[in-house]
Amino acid sequence: MVGDDYRLQPLDLVVFEMLDEPDLETQQRISTKGDLRLPMLGSVLLLGLSVRSAEEQLESLYRVHGYYKHPQVTLYVAQHTERMISVIGQVNRPDRIELPIGTDEMGLAQVVAVTGGLTRIAKANAIQVSRIGPDGKEQRFVSDFRLQPGDVVFVPERSI
Repeated sequence: MVGDDYRLQPLDLVVFEMLDEPDLETQQRISTKGDLRLPMLGSVLLLGLSVRSAEEQLESLYRVHGYYKHPQVTLYVAQHTERMISVIGQVNRPDRIELPIGTDEMGLAQVVAVTGGLTRIAKANAIQVSRIGPDGKEQRFVSDFRLQPGDVVFVPERSI
């Protein structure tokens, strides 16, 4: 289980409860677009909110829409979505690395270190990162920056 500061991600399995309203309890995955379907409210965008912020937003929505005067919402993440970075090419141990819970990104140097460092024939100044953007299209980068879940790091071989 994760803490109140955990930021909700697509495909996280979330349990929704409201104090003294057991019929409203639901357990479901956040959609790939980042929303959750809730009783009376319908679809509510929660992507990127902390668990506590999401609870506050839902309490506010139930209050503003007149469903409850003093709702007390509890959310908890029963299962967080897998958040992986793939490292391929000229590293000593190509692998998929799972980001620790509560971490939204990881440095390129750290990822290379976790995979055993560069091989002797790696072209260190040409490391490429590919990422699927919000529009579903692949983006490529050649620079040192923060990696996010789903990124693929490719370390090419240098010319001899």
